[in-house]
Amino acid sequence: MNSVSSRQSVPGAAGRRPREAFFRSQSARQYTLIILQIAIVVALLAGWELGVRGGKINAFLFSSPSQVWEVLQTRFQSGEMLTDIRVTTLETLIGFAVGAIGGSVLGLLLWYSRFISDLVAPFIAAIGAIPVLAVAPITIIWFGTEMLSKVVIVAFSCVVVSLTTSYKGALRTDPDLINLLRSFNAGRGTIFLKLVVPSAMLWVLSGMRLNVGFALVGAIVGEYISSDSGVGHMILLGSSNFGMNIVLAGIVLVMLMMLCFNALVAFIERLLLSWDRK
Repeated sequence: MNSVSSRQSVPGAAGRRPREAFFRSQSARQYTLIILQIAIVVALLAGWELGVRGGKINAFLFSSPSQVWEVLQTRFQSGEMLTDIRVTTLETLIGFAVGAIGGSVLGLLLWYSRFISDLVAPFIAAIGAIPVLAVAPITIIWFGTEMLSKVVIVAFSCVVVSLTTSYKGALRTDPDLINLLRSFNAGRGTIFLKLVVPSAMLWVLSGMRLNVGFALVGAIVGEYISSDSGVGHMILLGSSNFGMNIVLAGIVLVMLMMLCFNALVAFIERLLLSWDRK
């Protein structure tokens, strides 16, 4: 009896061990990558700092990590850094919501009419070919120098990408499933809400991931043209005064904000996909 039960328990244990080993290996690989990435950053910063202090690197042209840290610390204590981050974050988030979400909705709605989508296709392509830097001065003139103009620039940076990706996702909907719903007398609105939108969700989220960078760049460009606060304004002031440490401190803030925005979009993606699987 004991020998039989022990033999019967072996396959289950053997089935669990590979899975446990797989997850352990994946976790170990992830930790190894994180450690190596941190080590690379630390080595680069240390080499940069040592090069400046040893006279091998020109401090005026390249600054140093300690000088950049000093700028960040000083601006944080004075409250200027938090103000700059708050302004740029608001411009980016509001413009992203208007451009990315609005563009996704418009792209999905184009599924209703192939004629209208073909009609507006060249105009969408022409708008997408316009660089943000060319539109920014006009936007400042039309909408003023306050936050609204930056929001418009950010929205303009995002709308075309979201529109085209969501429309392509809507067109990828399985026609057999559409015919199946039609056989049950489902209307176009029901097909759109129950089938087209869920089917295109991965494309919509892909467009949002692409637009995160465009949104932040649009906010920075708008602040370059005309602003009195924001991370882009901080970088502009640093470059105008040949303060490389201020410029690099602004670039560090942009990278940190980009990481936060990417994490936010990843969270929204997990939330929507988990809701879609229910």
